[in-house]
Amino acid sequence: MEKFTSPPRPVLCFLFALCALGLLLAPPAFAIDLKIESASFDQHFNPGELVTFTVKLKNNEASTQFAEVDVTLVNIDTEAETTLTPILAADIAANSTIELTRSYSVEAGTYTVSFPLFDGNGVRVDRIASSFPLHVGTETESLRVFPEAIHLGSLLPGRAMHPTPVTVEWNQYRFNRLRLDVPFSIRIYTDNAARYRGIPGAIRRASPAGLVSRDGRYVIPVKIWDLNYGPDIQESGWDAPLAGPPAVDEDDYWIGPPLLEGGRNLGSAAWVRIPDLLDMTANPISWRRLMGQDPHDSRFVSDTNRTGDFTLRSPFTFYLATDIGPTAVEGTYSAILIVELWSP
Repeated sequence: MEKFTSPPRPVLCFLFALCALGLLLAPPAFAIDLKIESASFDQHFNPGELVTFTVKLKNNEASTQFAEVDVTLVNIDTEAETTLTPILAADIAANSTIELTRSYSVEAGTYTVSFPLFDGNGVRVDRIASSFPLHVGTETESLRVFPEAIHLGSLLPGRAMHPTPVTVEWNQYRFNRLRLDVPFSIRIYTDNAARYRGIPGAIRRASPAGLVSRDGRYVIPVKIWDLNYGPDIQESGWDAPLAGPPAVDEDDYWIGPPLLEGGRNLGSAAWVRIPDLLDMTANPISWRRLMGQDPHDSRFVSDTNRTGDFTLRSPFTFYLATDIGPTAVEGTYSAILIVELWSP
């Protein structure tokens, strides 16, 4: 009988030894300890002006190290990425700090700005991004709304959204002597004071905000929605940029989401009422702002929106809706609706 024996394993053992030897002989990779301590630049410029960037670098190594900073711009509209040249580069002495400054000519546009740092081996060892964008443009201010007249048709009992959106085209570029944003808002309100009389003998005079009857006695409130009013897809599952305005027959969007202890969070409703000029005070909290920006207002600041900027790209749209309740009086209603670009 022929005897079978298992083949020897010297090849496998040899290969394993080679692999282990290769692992032992591989040179260790150590990151060079270079850091960006700060980076600064002014936020607004006119075309033709030079934009100056200043970057402060720290070398934490015990020997002199080469450092390279690529000032990187990304156009918010076109998403084109540009690395400004010539780059910022220098040799930094051991355990010391250096400040690099250079000025560049930047084309008109709005850009996000980042500062990647590379060592002498071309390895990126640090990176910071600016909290504020860079604006380059010509000072201007314009606003246009279409359509200029809106016919709501016959309003039936209950909630109803006007199916035709109102389009707003805007352009605003202003900055102060410190080259910071000039605050502005696009706000909306009705101006019915001259048309509204209210019910004679009433104990309390109602707000004239909304649609006013022809005889000036009655008002139907009007609500509005745009992308700044949500709802947040993380909270409600409704993708507003994709699906458009939320359903008016859903109380979560019309009144506000329910609270754990009962009731409704009235301050989180997606559909919000349009005020009248008489309802508005000097405090912007009493306004109905469609969009805007204000570096000194922290109301819209969040983890993902550190600047508090709540602008929308031009053009943007908003929708109108009404709620005809059981006390509404039959008649012909109208209103003067103002869309205004306001800046102090």
